[in-house]
Amino acid sequence: MYPCYLEGIAPERVETFPASWIVLENLLHVSTWVVAGMLLRPVRWFGWPMATVAWAVLVIAVQVLLKKHNCSGCYYYGKRCHLGWGVLSAHMFRQDSGSPAIGVRLSLFYVVGPPLILVASILIGALQHVWTGHWFLVGAYVVLNAVVLVVRVKGCRLCAMRRTCPGSAVKDR
Repeated sequence: MYPCYLEGIAPERVETFPASWIVLENLLHVSTWVVAGMLLRPVRWFGWPMATVAWAVLVIAVQVLLKKHNCSGCYYYGKRCHLGWGVLSAHMFRQDSGSPAIGVRLSLFYVVGPPLILVASILIGALQHVWTGHWFLVGAYVVLNAVVLVVRVKGCRLCAMRRTCPGSAVKDR
């Protein structure tokens, strides 16, 4: 469990985020992951888009593990945070069943993933004969990630856990 939650210290915050916010933010995240998978699609093994399959497995695994390690010890456990993951975590895992140290490492997915996908998609486009739409998707991926970052930062600024959450996009002190 995170120290501010244990000590009952929760700075001014939004107690429950509106469902529309949660749906929008999650749709943005899912959109970036889907576009990333589409960008990796030209990498095939025996005719199968193996990079896309590997990406999908990675996204699902990281998301499940994040709910355990970051969300099960969060102030919003069982509540609607800006991502709605506190409610999901409560349905999936016991409270405090995760490790914040592991959560920190898992949160790197949001920092390292987008640039890696961008570089990989540019390399794929340069090295393989890809359809014109590939370059449109590269642009869409960049724009989607910029929008996700803006929305996530806004949500994190209103969150009670913003100072201690390993996945926080802001660390105001």
